[in-house]
Amino acid sequence: MCLAFPGKVVEVVGDFAKIDFGGGTTRSDINISHTDAVKDDYVLVHAGYAIQVLDLVEATNVLAYWQDHTQWKCERCDISEECPTGMLVKEIVNLSHKQSKGDAISVGEIKNIGIRGF
Repeated sequence: MCLAFPGKVVEVVGDFAKIDFGGGTTRSDINISHTDAVKDDYVLVHAGYAIQVLDLVEATNVLAYWQDHTQWKCERCDISEECPTGMLVKEIVNLSHKQSKGDAISVGEIKNIGIRGF
């Protein structure tokens, strides 16, 4: 199965970009030559290549999908505290629990999860 994950472009140098995937994970060697991505865009990355530019709604939906479909695995994983996906899922789950209790979620809290810049 092939997986692609959203990230935010934080720097562009030629055909390559530094991408922030959240959870403290950045990579500076993502090839963006197949897209029109620029700084502050959100992109879908697979195997070291940006394959699509995402708008904020699409990026949020992809993160929600990851939460819905990986939460069970991340909660049982022995290395979830060391894994960017595990950390991201935990951050999203924490906000979801807060929201389900009827507590408001601030824009600042949303900006601090997953992709920086939300």
